[in-house]
Amino acid sequence: MTDTPKPRRLTLALAAIGLVAAGGIAGGVASHTMRPAIEMAPLHAVAIRTLPTASGIVTIRGRVAETYGNKFVIDDGTARTLVDTGHAGDDSKLVGDGMPITVQGRFERGFVRASFLVDAAGKVTALGPIDGPHDRHWPDGLDDDRMHGDGMAPPPPPPAAAG
Repeated sequence: MTDTPKPRRLTLALAAIGLVAAGGIAGGVASHTMRPAIEMAPLHAVAIRTLPTASGIVTIRGRVAETYGNKFVIDDGTARTLVDTGHAGDDSKLVGDGMPITVQGRFERGFVRASFLVDAAGKVTALGPIDGPHDRHWPDGLDDDRMHGDGMAPPPPPPAAAG
C-alpha cells in the first residue's frame, strides 16, 4: 500500500473546511449589511399636540381615553391620538380605560404604531418591531403601505375622461 491517497484526502478535507468557513463568513457579512439600522426611542415623552410636527420614533405618556380592539386613544392633557398595537393587541386586554400608560413607537399617517407599552408599575410589554409599516399586515391581506391612517384602502383612480 502507498501513502498517496491519505495526503489527497487531507487536502480535500482541508479545502472543504475552508469553503464552509468562507461561506459562513460571507453569510455573516451579508446579513450584517442587510439588517436595518437600530433606532432608539427618545427617553423623554413628547406632548401629543406636537406629534404632527414630529416624525419617526416617539415616546408619549398619558391616560387611555377609549379602546377599540387592538387600538386605543391616549390623552395627555394637551391632545389625543390613536395608538395601534398591531397583532399583539388582538384578542387581548393590554390597556383599559383610564389607565396611565407610556407608549414608544413610530408616529406616521396620523397615529402611533406602538412597539412598547409601559404601565404605571413599569412593566414593559414589547409589541413588535419599531422599524415601520413593512413589518405589519392587515387581516384582509392589504399591506400597510396601501393603507391610510383611517384604516381604509385608498379609493380607486377616477375613470379616464372620454374624448
